[in-house]
Amino acid sequence: MSVRIYEALQRASSFLEKQNVERGVAEVLLSHHTGWSRSRWLAELQSEMDAGIFEAFWADVERASTGVPVQHLTGVEQFYGLEFRVSPDVLIPRPETEELVDGVLREIKVRYPDERPLRIVDVGTGSGIIAVTLAKELSERAGEVTVEAVDISAAALETARENARVLGADVRFWEGDLLEPLLLKGATVDIVVSNPPYIPEGERENLAVNVREFDPATALFGGEDGLVLYRRMAEQLPWLLAVDGFAAFEIGYDQGESVPALMRAAFGSGWRGGVEVRQDLNGNDRMVFVYR
Repeated sequence: MSVRIYEALQRASSFLEKQNVERGVAEVLLSHHTGWSRSRWLAELQSEMDAGIFEAFWADVERASTGVPVQHLTGVEQFYGLEFRVSPDVLIPRPETEELVDGVLREIKVRYPDERPLRIVDVGTGSGIIAVTLAKELSERAGEVTVEAVDISAAALETARENARVLGADVRFWEGDLLEPLLLKGATVDIVVSNPPYIPEGERENLAVNVREFDPATALFGGEDGLVLYRRMAEQLPWLLAVDGFAAFEIGYDQGESVPALMRAAFGSGWRGGVEVRQDLNGNDRMVFVYR
C-alpha cells in the first residue's frame, strides 16, 4: 500500500497525540527518516513515501508512543545552534542550560580582558554540551582558552569526546568524581561550570516517563534533598578556584536559597567574593554565580 507524505505525517501525529506525546515528534521523525528539512517535506507532501522508509518511520513512531525520547531515536539534539550526539548514557540537553552557557559567556566578556588566558572546567559534562560550546564560542579570543571537562561515567565521556571531535572543539576530558582529577594535580582554574544532578529522590515518581525511565538516574537525582553534589563541590571550590575567578551552576527552581547558602558557608566569614542568583526566561531561579 502506497502512502503519501502528508498521510504518513497525519497518521503519526494523531497516533502520538492519543498517547499523550507531542505531535511535533512526528515531524522530527519524518525529517530524520527522509533526510529532508521541514521545508523540503512540506514541498513534498503529495509525494509517495518509500515503503522501507515508511516502515522504519512507523516503527520509531510506535517506540516514541511508549515514552522513548525522540532524541534517543534520532541520536541527536540541538544545543546553542550546534547538533550534538546523544545516547541513553547522557542527559538530553535542555534549553535552560543554554541560558547557563549564555550567562557564562557574558560574564567572561565583562570580567576579563580579551587577551587574558583562561582555564575553564565543566563538571559532570555528560554529552559535552557546555564544554564543547564554550570551546567553540571562545576559540577566537586573543588570550589562550583551555577548556577541560570531567565526568564519572566512561560511557558519557565517550559521547562527549565524539561530540568534541565531530564539532571541532578543543577540549581535554578527565574521568573522575567532580573536581577531584584537577584537585589531585594541584590545579587552579578561572571558571567552573556545572549542571549537576539536582532533583530530590522523592520527586522521581512525579517526573514525565520519558525523563524518569530514559535519562540516566545519575544525571538526574542529587540525593534526598537534591543538594548532595552542590555540597561536595562547595567543599572543593575554595581549593580550586583562582583569585578573580567565578563558578556558575544550574540549579532547581526551588534551590535559589539553599545552594548560595552552601557556597557562602564553604568560603567562610573572611570571603570577599559574592553569590548571585539569576532567573531563567520563565522567571524561575535557575543559575547561581559564585565570585572569588
